[in-house]
Order: sequence, then C-alpha cells, then structure tokens
Amino acid sequence: MSIASSDSEAEYHCYSERTLAIIKPEAYENAEDIENHIRANGFSILAKRQVRLTPEQAAELYKGHYGRHHFPHLVAHMSGGPIVALVLAARNCIQKWRTLMGPARVVEAQAYWPDSLRACYGRRTKYGDYFNALHGSENHAEALREIHFFFPTMIVGPLLRRWQISDYIQKNLSPTLVPALSALAQERPSEPIVWLADYLNRHNPNEPQWAPIAREQREEEKCHTPLPSQESILN
Repeated sequence: MSIASSDSEAEYHCYSERTLAIIKPEAYENAEDIENHIRANGFSILAKRQVRLTPEQAAELYKGHYGRHHFPHLVAHMSGGPIVALVLAARNCIQKWRTLMGPARVVEAQAYWPDSLRACYGRRTKYGDYFNALHGSENHAEALREIHFFFPTMIVGPLLRRWQISDYIQKNLSPTLVPALSALAQERPSEPIVWLADYLNRHNPNEPQWAPIAREQREEEKCHTPLPSQESILN
C-alpha cells in the first residue's frame, strides 16, 4: 500500500519519534499536573516508571556530563529523591519536548520563556540552576540510550499508523482467520478455543515446506546380498 502524499515518509518518521522525559525530585509532587500538561500539548505517554536512582545509576545516566564542575552536584541531586521517567511520542518529539521544557537555566526560562515547564516548576537556588524540574534527551542516540536505561526491554521503533495496521491485518491475518472462523461457525465444536487452535496449527501458512531431498544428498543404498530365488535353490 502506497503512502498518501499528505503522509510522506519524512512526516511519518517525525510522527513516530520518541524521547525520554524525566520529572526530577523537585517537581515530583507536581508530576500529575506535568503529565496532564504533556498530554495537552499533543504527546503520547508510552511508558512511565517511578524510581529512586542510586548515585551510581545517576552517574551512569549523566555520564556525558562527567568531568564538568557541576557533575557531582547533578549526581547528588538526581539521587536525592524519587523521579518519574516517561517515554514520550509525538511529531518531532525530541525538539518539541525540549521547547516545551524551556531553557536549562531556570533564571533564563523565567525571564524569556515564562510559560515553559521549567519556568513554572524549576527552582533557583544558591547552588545554581540544577533544580530545573525536567530532563529531555538531546538527540536520537541519547533518546535510545536513556529509554533503554529505564526500560531495557522496550522496543524503540516507529509507531504504526492506522493504515499500516489495517494493511497488516488484510495481508497476513485475514487469509488465515476468515476461513478458520467460518469453519468454526459450521462445526460448532464443544470446545471452540481448542478446536480453533488445532485448526490454525494444521493450517499454519508459515509452516516450513520441506523441499525434496536431492539424489546426491540421500542416504546411499547399502550393499546387501539378495535373497536367492526359488530357481537358484533348485539348481
């Protein structure tokens, strides 16, 4: 099935983009309000996890900041209380989330982007702007790494569009399910689930087909002495 002109490959790729968002300890109590704000701005929340990081885990998560003067403060802060990790999906998700968060420095966010989430939920302290309430992945590679940090078994792939789901059903499921369900309706077995499972197993379209074994691959005929004929015995 071809993609419509209004649904180009580039547009589909942007729609399927994902990123990791973290609600930091200072904004943990406002997590519900922040999640509602996220949904109201067109994001889908695909996964959510509440966790408290150890210093070692926080250091691994922010290993890209290693060596910078604020690294110890960042690790201590991120392991100092519970956080909420979210996997977001939207069109141009990474950049859209970073825009919604606002600048990393709370003073800048409050001065120039007062409606941003960091301006609303971040806190300015004497230690600097480490309490900016939220985190977002910087790019595709970091999004993949950070998502797997919190959700190691999650498959980070494109979100299927409705036409793709319909196309898959028509191409791969209907040719097998429709005859099976029709036969089930005619048979009316006492245990329909068991009957249907057995039918699908016997009519599995993905069952491997065994090709004829080539003559040279067959087991060689063993040498043997033929049984004597009746005529040879008499003679």
